[in-house]
Amino acid sequence: MNEKRQKLVFRISLLLCIISFVLVLFLGNAYLSSPSKLLDDAKDSAKSQADDAAMVIGSDLSKLVTVSKSLADDLSSGELESAQVSERLKRTMEENPDLFGLSAVYKPYAFDPEKRLYAPYYVRKDGELELIQVEDVYDYTLSEAENGTGPKTAWYNLTFEKGACWIEPYLGTAGETFMINYNVVFCHADTSGQEKVPAGIIGAEYSLDGIRRFVGSLDLGDTGYGFILTDKGTVVSHPIPEYLGENIADLKEKDSTLRLITGDITPGSYQVFHNEVTGQNLWVFYEPIPSNEWTLGVVFIEDEIFQESRTLQRHLEISFAMAILAFLFFLSVLILRGDKGKPERLWIIAIIFSLLCISGMWFIWHVTLDEPPDKNNEDVEIFDRFGLETALHKLLVPGEDDTIRVPTGVFLQSLEFSSANNVIVTGYVWQDYSDVPDDISRGFIFPEAESIDVEEAYRDNGVIGWYYRAVLRQPFDYSKYPFDREDVWIRIWHKDFHRNIILTPDLKSYDIMDPDSRPGLEKNFVLEGWDIQNSFFSYRTNTYNVNFGVDDYQQDFPELYYNAGLKRDFLSSVISNLIPLIVVSILLFAVLMISTKSDEKIRLYGFSSSTVLAYCAALFFVLIVSHLSLREKLAATGIIYLECFYFVLYFIILGVSINSILLASNTECRLIHYRDNLIVKLLYWPVILASLLVITLVNFY
Repeated sequence: MNEKRQKLVFRISLLLCIISFVLVLFLGNAYLSSPSKLLDDAKDSAKSQADDAAMVIGSDLSKLVTVSKSLADDLSSGELESAQVSERLKRTMEENPDLFGLSAVYKPYAFDPEKRLYAPYYVRKDGELELIQVEDVYDYTLSEAENGTGPKTAWYNLTFEKGACWIEPYLGTAGETFMINYNVVFCHADTSGQEKVPAGIIGAEYSLDGIRRFVGSLDLGDTGYGFILTDKGTVVSHPIPEYLGENIADLKEKDSTLRLITGDITPGSYQVFHNEVTGQNLWVFYEPIPSNEWTLGVVFIEDEIFQESRTLQRHLEISFAMAILAFLFFLSVLILRGDKGKPERLWIIAIIFSLLCISGMWFIWHVTLDEPPDKNNEDVEIFDRFGLETALHKLLVPGEDDTIRVPTGVFLQSLEFSSANNVIVTGYVWQDYSDVPDDISRGFIFPEAESIDVEEAYRDNGVIGWYYRAVLRQPFDYSKYPFDREDVWIRIWHKDFHRNIILTPDLKSYDIMDPDSRPGLEKNFVLEGWDIQNSFFSYRTNTYNVNFGVDDYQQDFPELYYNAGLKRDFLSSVISNLIPLIVVSILLFAVLMISTKSDEKIRLYGFSSSTVLAYCAALFFVLIVSHLSLREKLAATGIIYLECFYFVLYFIILGVSINSILLASNTECRLIHYRDNLIVKLLYWPVILASLLVITLVNFY
């Protein structure tokens, strides 16, 4: 029977060893190939999004072609009479609410032999249609002035030279905004079959600001964005409004990021750039727009692309490591022939298993400490003007043109935890009111401050700076203590928060916005027990169930946050918390090792169940005091990671106590009495460490 049991144990060990080895090969291959696969998948996904964006934009732009040609064909065929053209323009504009303008521009005396010029032009202003007679504004037949100071007439003259064409973006004289046109020549209605005589042009147009809003509505991540360039390098769409209608060659002289991503544009290709200012990697795809020769550039932020895949990579890494540990354990059982049941070999196997569990926990801790902090899904992080404009376009409700922006900067001089949920912060806040109306109050609010002292520090060319000292109360998550990371944020409202005012990061006041360079933090920043990882601005949209007594208070408004990312000093936490637990575990093991039924050993060690119970009670008291001290220090809600270590030791103390009672009794229990309590002694460290490994996996996998 004993031999059969040995064979069964050997066969099970061999089977588990083979299974774990196969698992190692499978997970190893998945882990090693995962980075390249994730990279390819991310690239394919981004390329697909860029292609789709180009198709959507091309389809939207082709509407200008369709509208212009339809009107021109109807006029040329005589189906639409010149006397009805104004009404037709208005009806077409009503049917196409995204059109900015639509015009029918006649050559001299083509509309009426007694009227030299005639050019009805419907334009959309403030959501309403307005009819403008272009001939009343300027003579569109004149050549455009070379110095650029006269009316813009290239759209008229170029169309007769080239035929149907796209007009390079320009600042319209009548429309008073930057726009793009697709113009088509129409002819006099003629049924004689003779050659058609050009009578004028039909022009349909979008405003560049409208195209910018449309491109901004594409789903390219929180701060990913698109831009459109014509074949001559004119900016048709860009997150930054001032760039619209400008030439890319001029803009690259003053914008390093734009110079970086537009240095070598090859439609259909993509490039990866590192932005030194923000510390971000940018994936830039260049796609041709089907309806014309323009190029769409789509910029993705690498951190946003790989946010989910990093979690998958961490899971693969930990799974691979656990498979290796399992294989090594079962291999050691086979090599040491654990099936033979020899005590000295069983002790070696128990030691190997315990060391493997410790290695597994240490590996998971290492992965946890090295991985970048998880991004808060509620935050839209802002590192530069590109991301700022993109984020505001997505976060602001309609009517953003009426929003008053107040550039705001933060300098954090000191930070100190006064309790588990309270932090004391000091530093400076400044706001630029140079372009802000005088009826807007000057000042800010920290809505989470329990107490705050603010005093004006300086004024300079419209900029007001204040020194502050505030006690902020915030919820912190200590569930993974001592491996927790916390974001200490300063949420800032404008003093007139009930008005349509939004605070924007004063980016120009910071030399560099790379979060790892910790912009806005004191250089020699000291925070006991914590390491400062990064700092950055972000927006978060909070909803309130009150209107603060203001009837037109705007809900769902993005609020400005200044964040400081903290990582707990692991080593100091280990010394203060884990070492006492380790000592208690060793002392319990020493108590277990002197447990015996041998009279000679009892006389030598003085073992008795009552002595063991008293000793365990003393250790339990030590643990309880330490446990309560930890709970009081953190004031955490729920169970934190380190607490599980205490729970395991509570059960071990209980187990050691029950074991001593059973061992001293005459109860027939093979588990207890086999070879003088050998099984329990062998299982002590493996049970503790395996439990802790499982708990660690559950918390950090």
